[in-house]
Amino acid sequence: MSPKVHVVQSLNFPRLHHETQATMPAQQPLRSANSPRAAWSLFRGGVIALLATGFFALGLRDAPFVDEYAYITQSYQADLVFSGRMNDTNWLERLGYDLVPLPKFFINLAFRAAWIPRPSRRDAIAWYANTSYEWGTARELLIARLPSVVLGAVGCVAIFALGTMVRDEPTGAIAALLLAINPLYRLHAHRAMSEASCEAFLLVALALGLRSWKSMLARGPSATGLLIMIAAGCSAGLSILAKFNGILAIISLFGWTCLALALPRVPRAAKLGLSASTGGAILAAWVVFVALNPYMTAHPAGAPADPRPIAELGAWQRFRFLIEHRGQVSREQQDMFAHNALHGLTEKARVIMIQGFGRFGPLGPRKSDSTLRYDLPQDRGAILWLPLVLAGFMTAIRLGKHQHRQSQAPTAWALLLWWCLTLSVVTLYLPMAWDRYQLPIQAPSALLAALALDSIWIAIRTQFHRLSQGH
Repeated sequence: MSPKVHVVQSLNFPRLHHETQATMPAQQPLRSANSPRAAWSLFRGGVIALLATGFFALGLRDAPFVDEYAYITQSYQADLVFSGRMNDTNWLERLGYDLVPLPKFFINLAFRAAWIPRPSRRDAIAWYANTSYEWGTARELLIARLPSVVLGAVGCVAIFALGTMVRDEPTGAIAALLLAINPLYRLHAHRAMSEASCEAFLLVALALGLRSWKSMLARGPSATGLLIMIAAGCSAGLSILAKFNGILAIISLFGWTCLALALPRVPRAAKLGLSASTGGAILAAWVVFVALNPYMTAHPAGAPADPRPIAELGAWQRFRFLIEHRGQVSREQQDMFAHNALHGLTEKARVIMIQGFGRFGPLGPRKSDSTLRYDLPQDRGAILWLPLVLAGFMTAIRLGKHQHRQSQAPTAWALLLWWCLTLSVVTLYLPMAWDRYQLPIQAPSALLAALALDSIWIAIRTQFHRLSQGH
């Protein structure tokens, strides 16, 4: 075999050519949680969590961002829950539904743990009247940011797990590193807002979902696979409870089920079991969202005129109202910040390709300037990052084909579908050329790039190995 052919093979397969087929990650059997390898994986995940937490904590003393105080001042709402006021009229006012509650609950719990008095409804109203309003001191801001630091680390552990299932632990570790150093992810991993919690629970949902998907395709339906998928649905519900971007988790789980249904040689029982478990996951996400969002169920007695129309709506109608409200907010933002507004699909796609893979990729600047739509100093990272992601795309195609031929669950194809669905949804929706809207594409892109980088490293190791053997 020529050296050229050997290098090509090493790019297509997870490990060096001389290793036995039994040890190739694409063909390893699912192991029990008690195996030494699983214990080492848990240990590595813990190390990643500690390192990511410390890294994100470095930004805790950054200057405050205006929208952080919307969440901080509304954190008083968790006090209503803890005091049993689930039918308070506050839930049906704009303060109760403008921002979904999970990040506000986390901030409230952080204040309670630090024995800090929470803001009041009056403070939340003051912020809406003047968005320059700041509540508390630098200490309160730092405490409010702590949940985002922890959740940012959770997201890194989740993508490590995803990478391990797609190919192997080195791929997962590289993906975790790329996500951690991503300036956009790092920024929101220490801001007291919704992005960190949304991304963390979305990635956890997909890690659990891929674990169940892989298990059911390999072994058929099982109670364990069903429970893991239900857990994935619960995590997706928490993601949506933080921000509506979390719906991408449900879309991806559904897309993976459709992929499994389209695969040949998958037993009918496995397809039926996976379809049923995905339906259960979607139902679980809905139950979590409704149960933990008082706006969805509050029925105050003698509601005043303003919230009364909402009080008469059912849960599904209230959810539709939330979607319509977010659409209205986006249209208002386009009017208020016309220089950042995006209208046509071509314009949106251009922003995603240039900004999403440029200034918001891991090679982008630590701080970005949204007043400049296209700016080479900010976006030049796309020149390297986008080809690397596309190289990972091609690697995933080959790896998924190899996995499928070996009668393994093609987890690499599942990654491709996640990336394609996320990129499509974000591009179609993108209302503003703002950083937060482009955060969802960063994790799957990091995982694709990790595949490419790991393949390059394997090829280099293969060449050195051949040279050392005198070939």
